[in-house]
Amino acid sequence: MQTLSLSLSLLFFYRSKSPAMGDDYLQLFVDETTLYNRIVLANLLPSKWWDPLPHVLQTWLRNYIAGTLLYLVSGLLWCFYVYYLKRNVYVPKDDIPTRKAMLLQIFVAMKAMP
Repeated sequence: MQTLSLSLSLLFFYRSKSPAMGDDYLQLFVDETTLYNRIVLANLLPSKWWDPLPHVLQTWLRNYIAGTLLYLVSGLLWCFYVYYLKRNVYVPKDDIPTRKAMLLQIFVAMKAMP
């Protein structure tokens, strides 16, 4: 979300300098975000679900899906490395959480994401 606000503030900065330059920048910004939306959403969801959405909602959905996937993949790799490959190096044997505790943590973290 900070990237979007930074990009929008840059957009207004450029727009105040020169109307033609701001319009060109705005079109480049929209084209680039549309490309990213299509890359992520077209590969993960049917187009009838996200095509009718406004551009802002498509971008939010893209960021939500990408963030969730990043969270799950990085967490899975971290758990595999720390709790399986290096079982007794980083954590004592008795302190390794149960699978139920890990799933509960994932559930709580997923509820915290909007």
